[in-house]
Amino acid sequence: MKHGIWRPLAEMKKEKLWYAIVVRDRQGKVVSRERRKAHSFLKQWNQLVYVHVTNSVYAGIVDTGGTPLNIQPYAQNFRMTAAAGQTTYGIRVGTGNTPVAIDNFALETPIEEGTGADQMEHLICTVANYVVAPPSCSHVVSRTIANSSGGVITVREAVCYMVMYDGALKYCCATRDVLAAPQAVPNGGAITIDWAIQVTA
Repeated sequence: MKHGIWRPLAEMKKEKLWYAIVVRDRQGKVVSRERRKAHSFLKQWNQLVYVHVTNSVYAGIVDTGGTPLNIQPYAQNFRMTAAAGQTTYGIRVGTGNTPVAIDNFALETPIEEGTGADQMEHLICTVANYVVAPPSCSHVVSRTIANSSGGVITVREAVCYMVMYDGALKYCCATRDVLAAPQAVPNGGAITIDWAIQVTA
């Protein structure tokens, strides 16, 4: 059976997203793990891809505050490599558990930066060099977020925020996942989140 210019989706290259979570206590002992395939690319990811493949301005990409912006091609678009304490982009976590929808644009209930009650400290967000292991090519975005709040904090959602540009630096949500199991991060402990973005032939 012919399918015109479009092949069946099963025959096309697949872009996949996996996340892995490790929770450690204050001694560094692993107390919880989770790894699963995600289905959490949001519309902002593909809209920003469109900006670059067309080399044109896209009107209406929503930032993490819910504001539609006119986004243009720019060298720092897609950037996720945030410094310690930087929460406008990079991996972030929250306590919301509303199921993921394609038009999500931010965490439902963000955990703020700090050491006070219900706050966590965001360490640097890194992006490892890509790895080619035929038939796949992938790279990993990673961040550790520490709990010095004095109490247990339960993480239920995670996102990747990335840079975009409308004449100034702005930020949008590329992915959002509600975790399969809530992750209780003990005081003095930390949660590490790895997102593997993979293309398979």
